[in-house]
Amino acid sequence: MPQLVLGNVTSEYMFASPLTSFGPKETHKQHAVSTRTAWLLEDGDAMLAHRRPTPDFRDYLVSSLGLDPAALTFFTPDGPDEGTFLDARTALAEPLVERLRETVRPDWTLTPYLYDRTVADLAGRLGLRGTDPAFFAQGGSDFFNSKSFFRAWATGTGVPVARGEVCRSRGATARTVRDLLHHTGSVIVKQDFSASGYGNVLFTVDAEVPSIGASAKHVVGPLSGLREIEAALAASFPVVEEVRDFPTGLRPSEAVVEVYHPHSRTLYSELFLPDPPGEPVLLDHGDMRMEPVWNGFAIPPVALDPAAERQMLESSLAMARTIRQLGYRGYLNCDSIVTPEGEVLFSEVNARVGGCTHVHAAARRLLGDDYLDGYTLLTRNDLPVRDFAKLALAVERDPRLTPDGESGAVVLVDDSPYTHTVEYLVYDRGPEAAEETERLLRHVASTL
Repeated sequence: MPQLVLGNVTSEYMFASPLTSFGPKETHKQHAVSTRTAWLLEDGDAMLAHRRPTPDFRDYLVSSLGLDPAALTFFTPDGPDEGTFLDARTALAEPLVERLRETVRPDWTLTPYLYDRTVADLAGRLGLRGTDPAFFAQGGSDFFNSKSFFRAWATGTGVPVARGEVCRSRGATARTVRDLLHHTGSVIVKQDFSASGYGNVLFTVDAEVPSIGASAKHVVGPLSGLREIEAALAASFPVVEEVRDFPTGLRPSEAVVEVYHPHSRTLYSELFLPDPPGEPVLLDHGDMRMEPVWNGFAIPPVALDPAAERQMLESSLAMARTIRQLGYRGYLNCDSIVTPEGEVLFSEVNARVGGCTHVHAAARRLLGDDYLDGYTLLTRNDLPVRDFAKLALAVERDPRLTPDGESGAVVLVDDSPYTHTVEYLVYDRGPEAAEETERLLRHVASTL
């Protein structure tokens, strides 16, 4: 059955902040991210993204996956070739819906990045049967992508989370920051709806603490007053006062304030929740490479304590069973940390396609379903490259990089015309060998 893949990575439930807050580089990055799920395509499918994959990358993709280029259809919203954000305004524009109707049939399935109310509305307008959008039309995905709601239902499930509170005003947020600082000397303030650490703010008494998972840092004294903290929040955390207009329903005006554990290891797990009677399935898990915000993965995790890994996976499955019982179907990504003391704490879940979904899809199709048993995968989002075609040719000509042996490199996303970067995956038989393959790829790219 064909599928319509949607790269709606700037849904209102991905970023509550106005999209005008993105600079040119971040804007291009989001347009590139919207093309990641092209790795999920099969012959006969269609894809709607911010922009079309570059012609060279499209040729590379269909060759890598053995697809027929004539059997794929790519759509974009009306707008410039460099890309247009997909949200309620653009995704439901009647000219785009009419173009989709010419290709998409009622028996097709939907694979959105995030199945929000806008996607449920689009499914109805396209007459798609079997997508069961009722749960999503009522805001189900909103609930399971909210960091504030996560703290409530995960705690009720018995999943360990960092000490913290949910706040609804700048004053309450400042007071909570002050009250939590004494635990570890660091506190992180998170937007309720945001991705990849965008908009998060770290408060710390130690200037040497890296701001992992945050896009801003404020060094404060252990006895800092509320005025100082509020001023810092006003400067770098405006979301409690500046929130996008949502199409219907939930307005995420809350902030999540948590004790921050410096020098922790950041992990993720990805699961798929099918219709009953199927049970949640663990797809992949690994380290998140934080530099200081997420910039790639090491899959599976490297030299992780077995007890911590077991607890992380068991808790991930417990959360998956909980939200499946409440009606959610699809991909689920769970983020956690292991503190220096060995404690496993969960920070959020994302009931959507994640930054690892296309990695898993590419690895499974290129290396086999059991790739986790035999390979270490390393990814990064920002390899400097000005000419994708030259890189692809160099990879093909190097026997250590061409993806048809024990080691290899795969370009996952091409953003070279806009930010002069690509996203890549390398693999080899073990962590040390994979690191060597990664160094080789980066060296080859630097010589082009």
